[in-house]
Amino acid sequence: MNSESAGLSRRTILHGGLAGAAALAFSSSTAQAWSSPAEPLSKRGLKRISELEKSSEVTIGVVAGDGTRARIEHRADELFPMCSLFKTLLVAELLERHSYDSAFWSKTITFTPDDIVVNSLITAADPDGQMTIDELADAALRYSDNTAGNLLLREVGGPSGLTSTLRRVGAQWTRLDRWEPELNEATADDPRDTSTPREIHRLFSDALIGSRLDQLGRARLMSWMLQNQTTSTRIGAALPEGAELADKTGAGGYGVVNDAGVVFLENRAVSLAILTRTSDSSAVGNNDVVRDTARIVLDDLL
Repeated sequence: MNSESAGLSRRTILHGGLAGAAALAFSSSTAQAWSSPAEPLSKRGLKRISELEKSSEVTIGVVAGDGTRARIEHRADELFPMCSLFKTLLVAELLERHSYDSAFWSKTITFTPDDIVVNSLITAADPDGQMTIDELADAALRYSDNTAGNLLLREVGGPSGLTSTLRRVGAQWTRLDRWEPELNEATADDPRDTSTPREIHRLFSDALIGSRLDQLGRARLMSWMLQNQTTSTRIGAALPEGAELADKTGAGGYGVVNDAGVVFLENRAVSLAILTRTSDSSAVGNNDVVRDTARIVLDDLL
């Protein structure tokens, strides 16, 4: 159901030095209230999104802006399945707790064949069933490895534990209820394992370029997400020339396809969250919808 491990033909992997530079450059972005209003897309942008929703039969939610500040939105407060977007929220929590704790990141986690679930490219190929937390975070963020996500979830008390941490940082609607792969079911109107574009935008931007993490935590997260291997047909396919992208994708049943992160272009950081859903259980994920939405949003902002 979740095909996040596919599409490994992304552009050449970026060097890690940019992570620290980006964190330093944008860490002073002014934090906005969770409910702070943004502007709708321009009339032209809104028309293009509406036409895309109609032609694709996909409901699209978007929040985007400069730095951590939301500027434009569409269906910002509606619920959408998160799918693998939760992995960024999970790793951000671990970084907030253990940023400078090298012993934590080097701790070895042992797993068995019974622990391996679908779409686990990295963990399934591990020869001895042992990976460090650092390696699991890399697998979860860069390759959307589902088993890695489950193993890291244990470190925060499972889905309910992650939900509790999200309440602590101000997210009132974002919730994780199940483990991989069930959380990707994405049944229409099911509130489990959902969030809103507004909260995903804030959670991602605050972790990547805002004030939630310390410098090392931001640099670690940035390094992993700049090297994401699953975005080549989504936001990664909509980038202006010279832009770089730190993002995380998600996909599930009912044709759900998501992508969220930060686009870096010259001295500017554009944050965006694009979530989709349908009411059709037979719908197939449409990466082009996310790609085209990103293009529309970037046209409005740039």
